[in-house]
Amino acid sequence: MRRPAWLTPGRRRVLRALLLGVAVSVAVTALSQIGVLAGWETRAVDTFLFFRDRVPAPEIVLVLIDEEAFRELGERQPLSRRYLADLGEFLLQSGARVVAFDILLKTPSVQKEDAALVAMARRWHEQGGRLVFGFEAIPRTGEARLGYEASPPFTRELRGLLGFSNAPVGPDGVIRRMAPVLPAADGGFLPSFALAVLAAYAGHTAEDLSRTLKSETGRSIALPVRDPEAGITRAEPITVGTLAGPWWRIDFAGPPGAVTAFSGVPLVRLARSGIRPDADNPFKGKIVLAGATFQASRDFYPTPLGVMPGVEIHANMVHTMLARRAFLPPPVLVNLSVLTGACLAVSLLSLWLRPLWVALAGLGLVVGFVAVSYEAYTRGGYWLDFVAPLVGMMAYLQGSRLLARRRLRSAFGQYVSPQVMNRVLREGDELGGDVRTVSVLMSDLRGFTTLSERLKPDQISEMMNEYFTAMVEVILSRRGIVNDFIGDGILAVYGAPVEDPEHAWHAASTALEMQAALERLNRKWQAQGQPTLAMGVAVHTGEVFAGNVGSPRRKKYTVLGDTVNTVARIEGLNRDLSTAILVSGAALAALKDRVIVQDRGSVMVKGRAQPVELFELLGVRNGQVGQA
Repeated sequence: MRRPAWLTPGRRRVLRALLLGVAVSVAVTALSQIGVLAGWETRAVDTFLFFRDRVPAPEIVLVLIDEEAFRELGERQPLSRRYLADLGEFLLQSGARVVAFDILLKTPSVQKEDAALVAMARRWHEQGGRLVFGFEAIPRTGEARLGYEASPPFTRELRGLLGFSNAPVGPDGVIRRMAPVLPAADGGFLPSFALAVLAAYAGHTAEDLSRTLKSETGRSIALPVRDPEAGITRAEPITVGTLAGPWWRIDFAGPPGAVTAFSGVPLVRLARSGIRPDADNPFKGKIVLAGATFQASRDFYPTPLGVMPGVEIHANMVHTMLARRAFLPPPVLVNLSVLTGACLAVSLLSLWLRPLWVALAGLGLVVGFVAVSYEAYTRGGYWLDFVAPLVGMMAYLQGSRLLARRRLRSAFGQYVSPQVMNRVLREGDELGGDVRTVSVLMSDLRGFTTLSERLKPDQISEMMNEYFTAMVEVILSRRGIVNDFIGDGILAVYGAPVEDPEHAWHAASTALEMQAALERLNRKWQAQGQPTLAMGVAVHTGEVFAGNVGSPRRKKYTVLGDTVNTVARIEGLNRDLSTAILVSGAALAALKDRVIVQDRGSVMVKGRAQPVELFELLGVRNGQVGQA
C-alpha cells in the first residue's frame, strides 16, 4: 500500500510519538480508574499532607480522659458513667454547642452510675442540649448486599444522637479515609460519629437524622460549613447520595496534637466542686469531643501524620466534613486531557533532544505538575496524577541500570571501601580481571576452637559480631576490601580493583590498628567477665590475578595466585614464632623504612621452592598508625 505523499519520514516519527503519548495517557488513566495506581496516589497525597501547613480547627476542642484520669478512676473499665455524666454536665454548662463522647457504652455498669449518665442526658435533651454518643457498626451479610447493624448503648433511655465510630483501615493498617455513612442491614444508612456531631450542631434531632438517612439518596440534609475566614456561619445541604458515595480522604488539620485539647481531670473536679464555668471559657460555642487517651484503652491508630488516639481522628473527620473536602479525583476527561498533554510534550521532546535532556525536561515537567497538583490539593481538594505518565515513559531507559546498581551495591557494598564500590558500579558485572601487584592481609584468631567449646552459641555469636564489625571497619577505612571470611579468619586485599600506590603501607597500618582494636575489645570483654581473644596477622606483597571469578549464574570478585597462598602460610607461623604480626620481605621492601620490625629469619613455607623472609611488625617510625 502506497503511503500518502504528506506522510514523510519526519512526520511519521512525530505521528508515532504522538500516538505513543496518547496511548500511554489512556492506559495510565484506565489503570488509575480501576485502582491499580492507588498505592502511588496514596503515598503522594500522604507526602502533600505531611508538607502542608497546619490548618486551624478553632471550632473543635478535645477533652481527654488521660492517664491521670484513668488512675483516679481506679484503672477500671468500663469507665465510670458518673465521671462521664459530670464531665458532660460541666461542658454543657460551659456553653458547648455539641458534646460528643467517643466512648462505647455497650454494656451496663454500676446501676447508680448508669442512671446518673441517663439523667444528665435526659435533662439536657429537654433543654435543647446537644449530646452525641458513639456506637460500633457490626457488618451483616444479607442476600442482596453487605449491611451494618448498630450496636447501641446499654439503654434506649440515653438521649442524644448516635453515630458509628468505626473507621476504614487501609491495606497498610493506616487510617486515611472516612465513611460519612454505612449501608444499614435493614435499609437506608447508619450515620458516622462525625456526621452525627455536625447534625447535632445544626440542630437536627436523632429522629430527623434517622428519617433522612432511611429515605432515597437524592434527599439532602443541611450541615454546617466552615468559611476559611469567618468560621461556621451557615449550613448547606448535602445529599445522602454524596454521603454514601466514595469514602472521603480525611483532611487532617496537622500532626498529632494539632487540635486544641484539655485534660478532663480538672474539669470533673470543678464540676464536682459546684463551681459554675465562667461565661468566657474555651468550650463556649465549640464542638467538644471527649475520648480516652490512656494506654490501656488501646484506642490509638496510625495515620499518615503519626499515631493518633481515636478521638483525635474523629476530630479530624469533623474538620474534613466542615470544610466539605471529599478529596475526590477530578473528572476523567479533565484528568485524561492533563495527562495527554504531559505525555505528548515528553514524546515530542524525545524527537529532538538527547536522552539526558529529555530526562531533565521530564523532571521539569514533574516539578511543574507537582506544584499544580499541590495547589489543586490545598485549594480544591483534587488529586492530579503527576508521576505515573512521566515516569512510565522514562522508566524503561533507567530501570534496568538502576536495578543492576542496586543489586551490586547490596551484594558487594558492605565488603569494600567507597572507592572500590564506585568502580564496581561503573564496570558492573563486567569487572574485568588482570594481573597486578597488591598487598594481601590475613588474620586468624588463636584458640577460638577451644573457646567455642566453653561458651554458649549466643555468647559466641555476640563476640564474633563485635569482633568482625571492628575489624571490617579498620580494613575499609584504609582502602582495603574484605575478600573473604574463612571461619574466624579474614582475607583482605589492598590495591585491587582500585589502583593504590600505598597498598603495602595501608595493609601494614591495618594490621597494627586491628591489634589495637582487639585490645580495646578485650578490655571491654574482660570488664564484663567474658574471655578474651588473641589474633595473628600476616601481610605479603606480590602479583595476583584480580577479577570476577565464578559461573555465569554467580560470580565473585576475588584475588588468586601464589601471593594469597603464601600469606596464609605466613599467618600460620605466628603461632610457632609467638608473634602477633608478620610481614614478608616483599612487603617490607615496599614499606621501606616507614615501619619498625624485628628480623625473624627466612622460613620455608609449604608450596614454595624459595624461602620467605619474615619480619615481626612492631610499629611505625612516626609513632602513629598509618593514615588512610
